[in-house]
Amino acid sequence: MILKSADDKSDQLKLLENLLQHAPANSKAKIESYIRNLKAGLAGERKTSFYIDDYFKNSTGCFVIHDLRIDWRGRVAQIDHLLINRLFEVFVLETKHFHAGVKINESGEFLRWNNFAKKHEGMPSPLSQNERHIEILKDLFDQFIVLPTRLGFTLKQ
Repeated sequence: MILKSADDKSDQLKLLENLLQHAPANSKAKIESYIRNLKAGLAGERKTSFYIDDYFKNSTGCFVIHDLRIDWRGRVAQIDHLLINRLFEVFVLETKHFHAGVKINESGEFLRWNNFAKKHEGMPSPLSQNERHIEILKDLFDQFIVLPTRLGFTLKQ
């Protein structure tokens, strides 16, 4: 069952494209790069949402929430896809879209290919990002959620 569909971010894109038209020349390249990355990210999220929704749309055993933003105790989680099943197992999915590839080096750093510069560049770790989201959810659940019991045992987070 889909509880919340993906947000429409077309207004955000229009705002950036308008900003690009009126920006000084020394800022245009940065705004263009941001627009490219936003479009790629939105395409990846749309594609992932489509597959998740197609699989779970008629499910009575799993709830799906897309684009969930949580502000909790000074921390923010922007969760791309959240799945919660009837056993209260929670799955936090982070969507990334790469045009030309990604790799993880021996130090565990994420690198994406920059086709314009013809080299790999560092990027924030989606695994660390997801771990932060999960920690915020755990804190929130500890404060507000009373977990159900099955056969006398409280379900674990």
